Amino acid sequence: MATISLRNAGLRSGNVLFSNLSLTLSDGDRVGLVAANGRGKSTLLRAILGSTELSEGELTRSRGLTVGYVPQDVPEEAFAIPLRDFVESALPAPDRKSEGWRADVALDAIGFPLELVSRPIGQLSGGWQRLALIARGWVTEPDVLLLDEPTNHLDLGRILALESWMNALPRPDDRHYGKP
Repeated sequence: MATISLRNAGLRSGNVLFSNLSLTLSDGDRVGLVAANGRGKSTLLRAILGSTELSEGELTRSRGLTVGYVPQDVPEEAFAIPLRDFVESALPAPDRKSEGWRADVALDAIGFPLELVSRPIGQLSGGWQRLALIARGWVTEPDVLLLDEPTNHLDLGRILALESWMNALPRPDDRHYGKP
């Protein structure tokens, strides 16, 4: 069973962003974080990812757990990169030639029109950029996918489509782990 556990976690960055946070995420959990702007939601996600150090408490993750992360914004240096290449770049470099098809599957599953696939990220609307980040985070099929502000820039139709896509993702019980 894949798990992420926080115990008495806290983070200070000038001010206290959060403290005494205890939480366990297990296979199949789908959790939303709700708080006012500047209260540490993004920082908490980065701590779970391992890119930000907690000030207090402890974080444990199951051995071998892969975690994908979808940031709030496309990095500026990616604006000139074509959409498909941007998504494919999440794959390890040695695997891109043999596994690049995964980018096509991710883009298709999220609903990208074919005419957008070769456009640079910077030429896409904010909503399409958001979905490009989600496709990029998902292309490696991580055990856990952390989405930071996943509905930013999306209209109601795209939010509903994203919700349907997420609901269709396999849950641990749906996976056969090599069994027929």
